[in-house]
Amino acid sequence: MFSFFSHTKEGKRNIILDIQSGLVRGALVIENDDGSSIILSVVTKSIPSTTRILNGAHLTKRILKLVEEVVEHLVKDADGKAISIIHYILSSPWINSQLKTIKADYKKETEINSRVLADLIKSELKQEAEGDTARIEQKIFEVKLNGYATTTLDSKKAHTLEASLATSFSSKSFLDKLHSAVQGIIPVRTATHNSALLMQYAALREILVEKHEYMYIHVHSELTDIVIVKNGLCKQIASFPFGIATFLRKITSSTKQSIESSDSLLSLFQGNKLSEAEKAAVQKTIEPLLHEWGEACMKSFATSFDVTAVPRTVYLSAHSHFDLFKEALLHHNNLNLNVIPYDSILSEDHISFGKSSSQSTMMRMYTLALRTVL
Repeated sequence: MFSFFSHTKEGKRNIILDIQSGLVRGALVIENDDGSSIILSVVTKSIPSTTRILNGAHLTKRILKLVEEVVEHLVKDADGKAISIIHYILSSPWINSQLKTIKADYKKETEINSRVLADLIKSELKQEAEGDTARIEQKIFEVKLNGYATTTLDSKKAHTLEASLATSFSSKSFLDKLHSAVQGIIPVRTATHNSALLMQYAALREILVEKHEYMYIHVHSELTDIVIVKNGLCKQIASFPFGIATFLRKITSSTKQSIESSDSLLSLFQGNKLSEAEKAAVQKTIEPLLHEWGEACMKSFATSFDVTAVPRTVYLSAHSHFDLFKEALLHHNNLNLNVIPYDSILSEDHISFGKSSSQSTMMRMYTLALRTVL
């Protein structure tokens, strides 16, 4: 007997947790067998800008509390359906990523396969994780044989093998506390751990196929992260301790106003809703701070490049006061940069949002990156 009604099997439900320096964002995602994804819900919780963080232990405690609140919300949204896997996406200060190029020279032409590459990487990285440090991620960006890039290692022969990769490290004690907080709500044992910066780069690389040189700058609460891409490869990653919350605290210190008042004043300033005298006063206050942030960016660029050689296209992400950080990039250096909002990047990626879900460009990017990387 034939049925006139087709039934499509629903894919696995996963949770993505984006853990930043002052914010936790989570998403409940369905991954279908046909490669499409549906983001059913997105939840964001942040540490109030008025909160004074006393030390690293205090920050950890506040972040873990937000993680619990986000996971509880997502489990409720799952409505009793099983969660298959949890993807932890970590930003600074919870993770440290390093770029490395490793190379092997062979006197005789040698057969190269995936095992040879794996053994080379293992021998190079075996001493890197010590004490409370755990290596949680390793991503290979490019493999070269005899100086030429290759995408397959099906027993090719070569005199030289070169691999460009990134490794990420986190604190074992932090990860233990993080897992305990999540598993106290939902006992999901299967998990992945990924660097937010590297996942954002993976998504950009998938979308910007024709772009081979650009910078990506992500301003979050307490830090700013930078990725520099040259010749289609990630060439530098860096972070420095100056984010949106840092900016607001510095303004508050200068004006003697509350953080809420400073935040509101900046919004009115960017919306051109102040008098000329008020605008001039705000400009005088923020000008040295924008210069300070811009200078920190320049110093980060200069650690690996002559500043004049950095890419001129910048994809900028900031969850608030975007225009101020854009202005800092445009007017506090002589690089003549082209600054593009990260949120404006669109792609045909077969990722959709549920009817009740808020739209989140970052979660869309992570969903795409996880599909690509995993």
